[in-house]
Amino acid sequence: MITKQQILDDCRHETNVIKHLATKVPAGKLDWRPTPGQRSVLELMQYITAAAQMGAVYCVTGNWEHAPGLSQASQAVTADSFAGAMDRQMEAIESTLADIDETAAATEPAEMPWKETTTQSRAFLQTVSKQLTAYRMQFFLYAKQAGNADLNTFNCWVGQDAPGA
Repeated sequence: MITKQQILDDCRHETNVIKHLATKVPAGKLDWRPTPGQRSVLELMQYITAAAQMGAVYCVTGNWEHAPGLSQASQAVTADSFAGAMDRQMEAIESTLADIDETAAATEPAEMPWKETTTQSRAFLQTVSKQLTAYRMQFFLYAKQAGNADLNTFNCWVGQDAPGA
């Protein structure tokens, strides 16, 4: 069984990879978007700073009352404040889970955002950890498509430039 600590460690890793990828966005490309109607690089960055925290709080409370405030606050994120915003989100996720009893979370029922009933632990894995992983991948593709042809698998999965690169 995966533990709460392992999920948090995964979230920390994804947060660090995402912060690394932010340093790889080509200069002048924050307004780039793959197609009209999709988020720009900056809009994606802003959303990523709140999305996982929204899911974490939902897993604990079962409601979205917190989401509008987090979403509004994320709109103030800039390229310069992005890393700090990601760190604050990770701290909030850790705080949200601090008092959760791991044994109870394995059996405590929780509702997924799409109304499927599962355990609180699985809901957290699905709506926080996997979300960070998915948005990390999207952010990698955005940075690459926006012009950073040097990005590679090491950047995407490890959050570092490849050795010797």
